[in-house]
Amino acid sequence: MEYPAGSIGADLVRRNYIRYLTERYFRYREADASFGPKAVRRFSYAVLFKNIESRFKAPTYFIPLTRFDDLVDFLHRKIEATILGKRNRAKGHRNYETFDEFQLAQEAE
Repeated sequence: MEYPAGSIGADLVRRNYIRYLTERYFRYREADASFGPKAVRRFSYAVLFKNIESRFKAPTYFIPLTRFDDLVDFLHRKIEATILGKRNRAKGHRNYETFDEFQLAQEAE
């Protein structure tokens, strides 16, 4: 799929970082289920992308690059709000790589 110039989807590293964060969120939400059925609400993968579209008024990878940091902050907050994210933070464990760390790892490969 071809994304418009100036969108997150058109920037390979930024698109991959957003994908990394969304996958991370999905894994954390799946892990939340291990804390018991009362610990987690029903979860749908599509809901995250609908929430992004509602908040940013564009599908995830069509959001302008100028809003990249806002989208990253949104996804960081979503990850931090999961049960596993809260537990990791309380123990001093990181929940995700920063964009700079991710970019360096991508360039090293």
